[in-house]
Amino acid sequence: MFDRAASSVIVIAAIGASSAMAVVATGFAIYALVEPHVGAPGAAAIVAGLSALTVGIYAWVMSARAKERERQQAVAQASLLDSLPLGLGNIARDHPIAAVLVSLLGGAVAARHPRLMSDLVHLFAKATDRT
Repeated sequence: MFDRAASSVIVIAAIGASSAMAVVATGFAIYALVEPHVGAPGAAAIVAGLSALTVGIYAWVMSARAKERERQQAVAQASLLDSLPLGLGNIARDHPIAAVLVSLLGGAVAARHPRLMSDLVHLFAKATDRT
């Protein structure tokens, strides 16, 4: 098991090193391509600008993906709260602190008396059966 973990760490390190080497090689290739036309300072500025542009585009794409994930999670949470029986979604939305306290109390009771909580859950499930 330790050998497998060590192998995974070595593989990840090798991938990281090869990625870094590819980035440096690409930067040097761009530098060597534009240096005869604009000189050394201009070539360095172009390489720095291209790398900043690449990082900016990557950050923008990751931000857009994160916003989309957040939007999907908000829609899922809203539909879950709306589907709760007996208007519990509205109670949890209107009184979030009370909902957290009730959840903590339920967890404490469930930890101390699991059989009682199992019976209550089955009773609640039978009372709200919609089939």
